[in-house]
Amino acid sequence: MYDLFDDVVPESRLWELTAGMWIDLDASIRSGHYLQAPRDVTLMRRPGHVLLMACSSRGEFRERAIPQLARHPVLWPLLVVRALDWAGPVRDYARHILVNVATRPEAARRVIPTAVRLRGRRGGADLLDLLRPVIPLDGHADFDGPTMRLVVEELIRRGDDEAVRGLHERMTAPGALLRAAAYLIERSDPEPFLGSPFAPIRVRALVLAPHQGGEFLNDRSKIVRLTAQGLVRRAGGDPAPWYRARLGSAVSILGLGESGGPADAELVVPFLGDARARVRAAAVAALRVWGRHDDVAPLVRDPSARVVRQVVKSLRAATAAPDFSLLDRVNPPHVRRAGHRLLAAADPWTRLKADLLLLDDPDLAAVASADLRVWCDRVLVALYRPCPEALREELAGLLPKAPEELRARAEWVLR
Repeated sequence: MYDLFDDVVPESRLWELTAGMWIDLDASIRSGHYLQAPRDVTLMRRPGHVLLMACSSRGEFRERAIPQLARHPVLWPLLVVRALDWAGPVRDYARHILVNVATRPEAARRVIPTAVRLRGRRGGADLLDLLRPVIPLDGHADFDGPTMRLVVEELIRRGDDEAVRGLHERMTAPGALLRAAAYLIERSDPEPFLGSPFAPIRVRALVLAPHQGGEFLNDRSKIVRLTAQGLVRRAGGDPAPWYRARLGSAVSILGLGESGGPADAELVVPFLGDARARVRAAAVAALRVWGRHDDVAPLVRDPSARVVRQVVKSLRAATAAPDFSLLDRVNPPHVRRAGHRLLAAADPWTRLKADLLLLDDPDLAAVASADLRVWCDRVLVALYRPCPEALREELAGLLPKAPEELRARAEWVLR
């Protein structure tokens, strides 16, 4: 990090640092950089020089650098760090200067992100209270995501419902929105939250407004659908007929798989040939619930990776026989990748053969090499059955393709 302060490095580099970087930088310099600071602080006109003085391990240098920090807006995050300094004189002086700096219009964006990240330090909450009359925490809704989440957490800690509600209406950071909604939904009418983009919030809103259950049977989220189905059953209804009457979309097929029975399988099988990949994948997932694995096996070579992923789950549940033809180059990469996953799940020796066969695959060589290393490091030492004679000679012929350090270990176990 020290090349950051070379004379030829422009000040613009300092503007690129995030609040977390400022905190880490301070700790790094104090613990690993010895600075012979000049006695005449006024000679330190460059922000990089002031920064090194302010991060010195010697308290007298840090204290004398504080007025210089105030003169450079790019260094204001470091002024916040010094306001929580372990040395009392440095801390008090920095807080006095910081309160004056905080009155400037551009201060919020430089001060708040660092202050909320340090709120867990001793005196951090008091510092936020000190800044609050000058810079309201809910005054800005466009900080970066982690900062907005920390701001919301701090407002929740203080029980400031109105401030949280105001931020919820204005901010866009997903993590902060989710946390604010989870807090507000317990303290207000839940129905407005039924349209939340977050599935956990829609679920909670449904639980608090159970009469709306039937309206969410076609929700895109599985957990929301399951909640809606449970509410319909609790009210004395059955969600399965609703899905049967609307069968055709991916959501309706998934919903029928979640709420119907094995007798509904014949309604779903025709959708395995649908032109839409999303619908075919939903049909495979629904049939897997009812144990209809043989119906979906031919789709292991489907042109859609989405469908093949669902078929792999079904074939693994059915413990299908190994099929090495899936690794042939004539198949697209996603099919060969699916074949490797199925073979790796079969038994240790089949997994070894699959890894060796793919070592010269242009698309999956890296995957096979990594899995072969895992096999040698973890699987080999736990083997308790010898290699079947039918495979031993074939594996011995493939081993020359393996890296030398792995080949020796595999040859040893084959003996």
